[in-house]
Amino acid sequence: MEIREIDVVNLRDETVGVTIVAERGDEVVSEDGFRFGPKQGGATGGVYLKESWMSGEGDLELTISADSIDEASLFTESVAQESEDDGCVSAFSPVDENGGGMYYAEAEC
Repeated sequence: MEIREIDVVNLRDETVGVTIVAERGDEVVSEDGFRFGPKQGGATGGVYLKESWMSGEGDLELTISADSIDEASLFTESVAQESEDDGCVSAFSPVDENGGGMYYAEAEC
């Protein structure tokens, strides 16, 4: 199971800092920080990632934290167990007043 892309959006009415950490086993394969402006008139700030570290051998743990208080994770091993297909997924993480969430959908490899 591979993550093909990650889309994080800020739905809050205030600026938010987001950290995205990806680990494969005990190794951190990526750690990036982003700062998104507040939602304004229906427009949201965010980031769309499609990086080489998303594919590769071994299960990937993806953790997205907002302002170091809200955290959501996705484990490719768990997703593979829930899915009938060992293909690819697209991850989506909205950050709103209730915190951060993590959702996924099947994606073409």
